[in-house]
Amino acid sequence: MSKFLFIFVAGIFVGSIIFELNKRSKTKSEFTHLLENLIEREADDVFVGALAKNEERFMDDLHR
Repeated sequence: MSKFLFIFVAGIFVGSIIFELNKRSKTKSEFTHLLENLIEREADDVFVGALAKNEERFMDDLHR
């Protein structure tokens, strides 16, 4: 049941993002461009966050 609830809530968020991007864009190519930029920024944020976490672990291991 909890997986279903998580998927349902995630679907609402993804749907609202797509809806907002669709409202802001005037053409399909502009929509695609906005969506690609959004995905790229989110992927960069996740990557930087994971890199910082790994760097902190590495520094902790060096100090021990």
